[in-house]
Amino acid sequence: MKGFLSLFLMLIFGVLTAQNATEFTWYKVDKMKHGGRIDTETSNPFQRFPDSMKNIVRKRVWDLSENPAGVYMNFETNTDEIIVKYEVKGPVEFPHMPATGVSGIDLYKRDEGNWDWVKANYNFADTISYKFRLKDTIDSTQNKLRLYLPLYNTVSHMEIGIKTNSNYKESPRDLTKPIVVYGTSITQGACAGRPGTAWTSILSREIGIPLFNYGFSGNGRLEEEVLNFLAQLDAEVFILDCLANFTSGQGLNAQQAKIRLIEGVKTIRKSHPETPIILTDHAHAGYPHGAVHYPEKEKYLELNRSNREAFEKLKREGFDNIYLLGFKELGLDQEDFIDGVHPNDAGMIKYANAYLHLLRKVIN
Repeated sequence: MKGFLSLFLMLIFGVLTAQNATEFTWYKVDKMKHGGRIDTETSNPFQRFPDSMKNIVRKRVWDLSENPAGVYMNFETNTDEIIVKYEVKGPVEFPHMPATGVSGIDLYKRDEGNWDWVKANYNFADTISYKFRLKDTIDSTQNKLRLYLPLYNTVSHMEIGIKTNSNYKESPRDLTKPIVVYGTSITQGACAGRPGTAWTSILSREIGIPLFNYGFSGNGRLEEEVLNFLAQLDAEVFILDCLANFTSGQGLNAQQAKIRLIEGVKTIRKSHPETPIILTDHAHAGYPHGAVHYPEKEKYLELNRSNREAFEKLKREGFDNIYLLGFKELGLDQEDFIDGVHPNDAGMIKYANAYLHLLRKVIN
């Protein structure tokens, strides 16, 4: 009798648990409107380049363009719980960058003009899952949300689960002209702890303008093919932040940087006679270990001299509305790096603030 009673209670408990289980309605992210990238259909719905660029750029650049750095979705819901499940194609973490930055996602809530970060419980497995809790009870409040995709991994499938008794709608695509950034691994997001703490994401939230992230790790080389593509975009501002990839390890040097900067500005100016263009210094410039390894410091300083020489030559030739963001304005020091090359989150904040200060002068 005792065994029968135990079995009966277990069955009743199982029925009640099943009845009380939360039901979710699932939405495919590949069908949503994506911010932070051009509005065009692509074979991979999260990639940053259109399909037409696949046979134009180098394979490594194309592969990196499939990482959805800076890509996000804006949506509204009154749910108190959101689950996101997805799969990625590459390693979930790097030795110098955590899984939450390489392969993680990030959710922010818009509240009275501010963006508030939403904490998540997450699990990295064959299928990665994030569970976000917004508040304890559902009411009539509509949460305006932004979901950032991974910085350094290619997404093959993603779904957002919203409680079935909650509402959900996509926000209209922001048609404001974007800030377009061509850069290196630092622009792509290394080594932010989360997608939302990459400097490009911070800057876009702070200034309230979409930002298209064309950062390619180790491959921000001011290449003609990429510049021709960027020149087709209707941008509010163009930023060229590629000097970190003009090193001997890349087979490039400061003189080549100067030549490509000048040609890059001229390429953009053919289609955009008045659009502001920012030329950004190499942020290291003696940091973080230049004081103990002088050849490294001199290499960075030489790159920045080339940046200034390119800037001054363009100004002498009558190119207006061109700006220079110097390494002193960026202001990174030895505590702002993960590995001596890539900024940590503190360094990312300095990056974003330096750009924000300049852009507020440049943009009406």
